Amino acid sequence: MKRGKYWVGFLLIGLMSVTHLLAQGGSTPSVTLQPFLTGLSRPLLLTNAKDGSNRLFIVQQGGIIKVLQPGSTTPADFINISSRSTAPVNFSDERGLLGMAFHPQFAANGKFYVNYTRIGDGATVIAEYKTVAGNPNQGDLNSERVILLIPQPFANHNGGMIEFGPDGFLYIGMGDGGSGNDPGNRAQNRAELLGKMLRIDVNVPPSSSVQYLIPPGNPFTGANTARCDGGSTTAGNTCQEIWAIGMRNPYRWSFDRGGTRQLWAGDVGQNAIEEVDIITAGANYGWRVYEGTRCTNIDPALCTTPNNFTPPVFEYNSATPDPRCSVTGGYVYRGAQGVFPNGAYIYADYCTGEIMMWQNNQQILVRDTPRLISSFGEDESGELYVVGLGGTVEKIVKSAPFDFDGDGKTDLSIFRTSNGEWWYLRSSDGSSRTFQFGNYLDRLVPADYTGDGKTDIAIFRSSTGGWFVLRSEDSSFYSFPFGTNGDIPAPADYDGDGKADAAVFRPSNGTWYINRSSGGTTIQQFGIGGDYPVPADYDGDGKSDIAIYRRSTGEWWLSRSSAGTIVYQFGRGDNATDYAVQGDYTGDGKADVAFFRRETGEWFVLRSENNSFYSFPFGLSNDIPSPGDYDGDGKTDAAVYRFSNSTWFVQRSSSGVLIQNFGASGDRAVPSVYVPIFFPID
Repeated sequence: MKRGKYWVGFLLIGLMSVTHLLAQGGSTPSVTLQPFLTGLSRPLLLTNAKDGSNRLFIVQQGGIIKVLQPGSTTPADFINISSRSTAPVNFSDERGLLGMAFHPQFAANGKFYVNYTRIGDGATVIAEYKTVAGNPNQGDLNSERVILLIPQPFANHNGGMIEFGPDGFLYIGMGDGGSGNDPGNRAQNRAELLGKMLRIDVNVPPSSSVQYLIPPGNPFTGANTARCDGGSTTAGNTCQEIWAIGMRNPYRWSFDRGGTRQLWAGDVGQNAIEEVDIITAGANYGWRVYEGTRCTNIDPALCTTPNNFTPPVFEYNSATPDPRCSVTGGYVYRGAQGVFPNGAYIYADYCTGEIMMWQNNQQILVRDTPRLISSFGEDESGELYVVGLGGTVEKIVKSAPFDFDGDGKTDLSIFRTSNGEWWYLRSSDGSSRTFQFGNYLDRLVPADYTGDGKTDIAIFRSSTGGWFVLRSEDSSFYSFPFGTNGDIPAPADYDGDGKADAAVFRPSNGTWYINRSSGGTTIQQFGIGGDYPVPADYDGDGKSDIAIYRRSTGEWWLSRSSAGTIVYQFGRGDNATDYAVQGDYTGDGKADVAFFRRETGEWFVLRSENNSFYSFPFGLSNDIPSPGDYDGDGKTDAAVYRFSNSTWFVQRSSSGVLIQNFGASGDRAVPSVYVPIFFPID
């Protein structure tokens, strides 16, 4: 077994005089991909109906749309348009059932819309369907109304995404018709619908002779313009359906659900540049004259400075030998669970499987995956999912606590009090790592202080009120004073920026002191002497809440950052051996109130979603509870460390019980460091 060892010996000497260094490190969110669905057939999109049902719909390339009910793990068929006897779906290469959108009044009228390529001529079909009367979980195969038919000269660059904008109109992303380098120059030809972003009004009267209307405010109306119901008009005219031109293949795009509701589009490049654009009315995004900001020299006379083209918000290289090749547009994150910074744009590269984030004019690699990422998805609460063409859907969630190697799983880890060594077993490859950092009198405060997605080794020296952090990315350290003798450290991400904040609870006056990594210090009175801090994100807003557990009464007091203060009586009280083990045991993004009854080896969990509780036996009376997400599925696992024989027992929520020896006599289980109260120094 591979072993690495690193020494920071100066900490053993005393650390009486230390320079305060500012924390270094990126702002990469600490996320993991939580398994959500498997066994799908070439899924291309996950979406929701925005009707309050919290259902998810999965579009599969072959023509089947699945519906998943809240709490279920098995989707059912919503509609199968490939089974129609007329104009079935052409399922090959870049063709197929490519997009789906729900009418803004879907809850009342049951209307939804699809984008597919039909067999035979490969034309793009935009069609309306309805649900079966009285059954919102079943689409009516016989209700099809073809809205728009657009001929396709080649098999590729079909676009595929359709969506209703905040204005209530249907937007349609169309590729340039295919082949390479747009041989028909269709993206710049305003007499064709190919290579454009379109906007139409599907709300036509029953007696209408047309299938859609041209919305007021479309940029190309009036003289020398015409409707293009068949995909084009006569040369010299402009199609009234056009919202923006100069697109190569806007395969995946979305409206920001917050802010100014902008339309962000990933436009797949040719051989050199992948770009992301903010689409506005009447804008020209340059293809085929430009690929991103690079002149293609196909029409060199049009490459002028200044020019009439709108540049992308950002671009990245995909030229050979770069392995990146095709942008998969995503979403501006507005979720309540704080998985990403609010307003960050999340996207991917199809070929490399890299999930990336654009924020503050920087492209940040969030996570590298083995997936062919065909799409992202957004649920009704704004949380994001990754759709893999191989048949998977995974939810993007915050990474696990005590994850030292950044793979999204809690690692088995111990602190050797005899010599101040930290040992952890990397769940990513099974190898162990050792660091010497601190001594037996120090309080262990491991957390992700730098925001790189990995837990940093850290100590709080109560005698001096000093914090010492060993950065995971480069093994350098920094220190700073915050607190005083007698304070109980309670680090957590209180400001929701993806970095743990140094914090202490002062029992002498029941006051919290929080050094926010985003700036400033918070001082709040909450608790009394004898209380123990149990911070966690109990309301699911992405920020840890100030909270205390009162062992004398068995009460939990939570000062929720978004929902006010609440008190739970959950525990026996009278200073019984009920020890707080809060965590997200149900995987709903909210921490559950929970305790471990040491004398009986039982776990008790109060579900955050409905205040019901469940209990189960796991452990013996002398075991040390060490909860964490050991399998990386987004749910806290019950776990105990049996110090009598240095054995770990982990009840993994997704994959059974793990039993493993790791440690030695006298070692302390690191995932137990925020669980009161097994050691005198706590």
